[in-house]
Amino acid sequence: MTPRRWRTYEQARALLPDDADIAINLGLLHKKLQQLPEALACFERALQAHPAHTALLCNQGNVLQRLGRQPEALSSYERALAVESDNPVVLCNLSNALNELARYDEALARAERATEAHPKHAQAWVERGNALKQLGRIPEAVASCEKAIALDPAMVQAHTNLAATVLSDSVDTPRVIAAGRRSLEVFLQSVYRAPALRHAGLALSAFRLKHDVQQAQWLQAHGHAVPGLAPFLKTGSALLQQAKDWPPGGTLRASAKELSSLQEFLATPWLHAMPDAMPDVLNSENDWLALEEAYLAGTPEILTIDHFLSEPALKAFQDFAHASRVWHGEYANSYLGAFANRGFNSPLHLQLARELKQRMPRVFKDYLLTQLWGFKYEPAVTRGINVHADFAKVNLNFWIAPSEHNLDPESGGLKVYDVPAPADWTFEQYNADSARIYEFLAQHKAGCVTVPHRCNRAVLFNSALFHETDTIRFVDRYEARRVNMTYLFGQQLR
Repeated sequence: MTPRRWRTYEQARALLPDDADIAINLGLLHKKLQQLPEALACFERALQAHPAHTALLCNQGNVLQRLGRQPEALSSYERALAVESDNPVVLCNLSNALNELARYDEALARAERATEAHPKHAQAWVERGNALKQLGRIPEAVASCEKAIALDPAMVQAHTNLAATVLSDSVDTPRVIAAGRRSLEVFLQSVYRAPALRHAGLALSAFRLKHDVQQAQWLQAHGHAVPGLAPFLKTGSALLQQAKDWPPGGTLRASAKELSSLQEFLATPWLHAMPDAMPDVLNSENDWLALEEAYLAGTPEILTIDHFLSEPALKAFQDFAHASRVWHGEYANSYLGAFANRGFNSPLHLQLARELKQRMPRVFKDYLLTQLWGFKYEPAVTRGINVHADFAKVNLNFWIAPSEHNLDPESGGLKVYDVPAPADWTFEQYNADSARIYEFLAQHKAGCVTVPHRCNRAVLFNSALFHETDTIRFVDRYEARRVNMTYLFGQQLR
């Protein structure tokens, strides 16, 4: 954000301190920079002069939601709805907040009110699909997402939600994979083909560029003919050289001219071709009945499984992680994420989920596959995922990077605490508020199970238990990057 733009809005607010539009623009700048308390202050100050301003109330609600203050957000949206009873944006925001509070029937009612009053409002169909999914009405949720896509084919959220919804069904494997790949295509087009980039260029984090250049080198060395690979390597390597002494979290900007050399490679949804099936994805030599008994007998439920995958499946997942251009989520501790609803998926990924249910039916029961993702870490940074819990019933986490690349064999894995998240905590509280979580764990004198990293080792545990990545020290080479894959089944936390 340029200082000049900040000054412009601050000067305008000094001249017109009660102007709602100026307050909204300044608040949105704070929000974009993750300065949420400052954004909230902008909106609340303007609301003193305009207490019934719909856009101010909606923006106030959005920030309150981001801060984990859902009941207060709900109040903001209700006040806005009292002003404009059929405003589709207000109804969508209200439905979203109700969904986060696990009030799914009410969320559905608000979304359906929006679709009835504004049948061409794509976001309303997305929110309707969200509520229907939470209510377990999967076919209707799928149809709602498809309606949103028909109205707005370039709407990223509609595609990612559709892919997530068909994943939870997981019956039609080709459909699940096709939806995830299409979602990835639409996402990449929105990020790397946006018209504004022609003039502004593209901001790139140093750790993300490092990964992408290393991946391009790996793809070239292994004979993968990815569109735009050669010009990306030339320009990307030069940009990376400029940033060689920067911290991993630093950001550089590719000019519009430089972007023209990077664009084709970055916007290409390149996915490694996986086998349609294998005789066994899980290691058939493991005593799965004994493992199931051990998990169910645990208090709490935490189980380490070595030699988790069959050797062919391990190799296939390693190749997929190296070659696939799916690592697009960026996180504060300089690691990258990939998700099933954006291409991190294949017949083998889904076969693994089915085999788990077959091998350990009393653990996985009839739980739906609710999430599937991978994370890949920057070797130069020792921290990974902060302490959190997940909403699911069962969490499966396993590692696929070769053990010899781990510089500390007693670390690099996972720490699981023996105290679960309270059932009445919100998602923000149990998933993102580290200070509160550590305070809660200390109050309850929580113990901790530390599982060191090993290649092809899995950790199976009750997903409500708080957990975090252990210290990471790996060889600084592309093939050596720590990669974990996570499957979530069922739901217990809201």
